[in-house]
Amino acid sequence: MANKNLSLIVGSLFTSGHFWLLVAIIIAGGWGCLSKQDDTRMVKFSVLDENDEPTAVRVRVTDLQGNYLAPVGHTPDFPMTTSNDQAAVETDVLLDDQRRFAYVQGEFELETSAEAILIETVKGFEYQILRDTFRVERDGVNLIRLNRAFSHLPQEPWYSGDIHVHHINSASALLEMKAEDVNVCNLLISDFTLDHDNFRGTVEPESEPNHLLFYGQEYREDRLGHINLLNLTRHLVEPSREMRSHQYPLNMEAMDQAHAQDGHVSWAHFAAWPGLEGPLGIIMKKVDAVELLCTIDPFHEPIFVSDVVPEVRLNSGLRLWYRLLNCGFRIPITAGTDKMGNFVTVGANRTYALVDGDFNYQNWVEALNKGQTFVSNSPFLSFKVDEQHPGSTLKTGNGRTYHIKAEVWSQMPLDRLEIVANGELIGEVSIDKNESYKSLEISYHTTKSIWLAARAYQFTREQTRRGLSVSQRRNQGGGPTELNRYYGTLRPETTFAHTSPVYIEVNEQPVRSAADALYFAKYLKNAIDWLTKNGSFPSEAAKQEVLAAFDLGQQEFIKLSQ
Repeated sequence: MANKNLSLIVGSLFTSGHFWLLVAIIIAGGWGCLSKQDDTRMVKFSVLDENDEPTAVRVRVTDLQGNYLAPVGHTPDFPMTTSNDQAAVETDVLLDDQRRFAYVQGEFELETSAEAILIETVKGFEYQILRDTFRVERDGVNLIRLNRAFSHLPQEPWYSGDIHVHHINSASALLEMKAEDVNVCNLLISDFTLDHDNFRGTVEPESEPNHLLFYGQEYREDRLGHINLLNLTRHLVEPSREMRSHQYPLNMEAMDQAHAQDGHVSWAHFAAWPGLEGPLGIIMKKVDAVELLCTIDPFHEPIFVSDVVPEVRLNSGLRLWYRLLNCGFRIPITAGTDKMGNFVTVGANRTYALVDGDFNYQNWVEALNKGQTFVSNSPFLSFKVDEQHPGSTLKTGNGRTYHIKAEVWSQMPLDRLEIVANGELIGEVSIDKNESYKSLEISYHTTKSIWLAARAYQFTREQTRRGLSVSQRRNQGGGPTELNRYYGTLRPETTFAHTSPVYIEVNEQPVRSAADALYFAKYLKNAIDWLTKNGSFPSEAAKQEVLAAFDLGQQEFIKLSQ
C-alpha cells in the first residue's frame, strides 16, 4: 500500500508539471521521507517525590536542539497574563531567556518522536533542581524522581508563604503552591482587582492541610505607600474598589480597622516603596512587619518616593529597616512576590515562619507578628543566639557573651554568610561557587542592648557589569540573572535571605540610636514639605489633620534622639 501511494504522488508531480520539485525531493532525501512512516507517539511521564508518591512540579522539556516541548494540554506559545486577566487560569510560566515551564500534577504526557529529551524540574527551595537528559521509553511510563536537596535541614516546624499575590484564580494558585512547595498563599484584593466578591474572611475551600489560601487586601495610595492586610476576618477596608485620589485618609486608619479584626499589617514592598507614611506608621506602632523582599533587591535604594528619602543613594531598603530597628522598633520582616502575571512564580519570594502548635493560618500569621521569620528567594537560613530563634528576647542584668550560629543551605549560588548587630557586620564567611551549605559560629560580648540577625546573599558585581538593572521589571527590559532562570519575580533578583532579629535586652534598656532617630525626623520633615506644597486633600481640614499627624511623628522621632 505504501509503494502504491508513493507511485500516486510521483505520478501526480509528473502530470502537474512539477518535475523540478520532484528532483529537489529526491536530492534532499525525499524518497526516504515519503516512504518513512511518522513515528510520533504519546509518551507518558510520572513525577515522584522522595517517598515515591506522585507530586506536583514545574517542568520544562526540550529536545536536544533546545526546542520547547509542551505537555499535552499545554501550548508552546501560551499567552502572557497581565493585570487585565483578573482571575487568570495559569498552567504555565515564562522566565528569563524565554524559558517556558508547565505546571503538572504528578504526571504528564508528551507527543514526540524524539529518542532523547532534556528535562528540568523545579519544586521549591528544598528540592534539587533536576537538569537531565532522558532517553524516552516508548512503552510504559517514564519515571522522574525528585530528591531533597539537603539531608540535614533543621527539623523545626518552618512553614513558607507568599504574602503578596494578585490576578490568579484560587485553583491555579493551589496547583502552583503545591508545585513550588509553598504552604500559604495570600491572594490580595485591591483597587485594581475585580475579585472583591471572593472575600470570605477564612481559608478558601480549595485549601489542603499543608497548602492554605486566604484572601486579604492591599490598601494603597501611591505617595503615602501601600500596605498588605492579612487575616482580615470580617470585612475589607474601604475604599476597596478604587485608589484614593487624595493623601487622605492616612493608611493608619486602615491599619486600625485591620487590627480590630485580628488582622496583620505588613508594609508592602518596603525596600522599593517605603512611602511617605512608612516611618510614621511604625513610630505610631501600627505596622506589624515590613515586606523587605519584594520586587527589588533589598540592597538597592528605593525607587518610589526617592525625592523624600534623605540621602537616598546611601540608604537602601535594607539600611532603612536597620535604622528603624536601631530606633528600638521590633519590626520583623516578611516577603512576597507582588505577582501580577505568569512571568512570576508563586513563592519566588517567600516568608518562612516558625509556627507554634498546629499548622493553621492563624498560627502562621501569629508567627509573623512574633517575628519568628526569615525571608528568602532560595536559601534556607537558620539563625540562633544561645539556641534561641528569631523573634526571641534574651534579657540580662549586665553584659555577657553570647554564642551565635548561622547556617545556610542553598540550591542557587551564594557568596556570603554574615551576622550583623545593630546593622553592623560582626561575623562573615565567604561561600565558594560549588558550596550548597555553609555555617558560621561566633562568640559576641555586649554590654548594651542590641539586635542580631543573619543574612546570606550573592554579590551583584558580576551581574551589574553585565548590565543588570533592578529599576526595570523583567518583562520590561530588566537584566537577566541566574536566579530568574528558575524563579520569576517582578524585577531581576540575585540570591538573598535574611532573618528577623533576636533581641538582647541589657538592664531593660531599649536599643537606641540618636543618629537614626534624627534621620527619620528628617524623613518626616521632607514628607511634611511635600504634602504642604504638592499634597492633594478633599478639604483644608483634612490637610491640617494629615500634617498634624506627620508633625507628631516627627516630634516622636526627635524625642527618641534625646
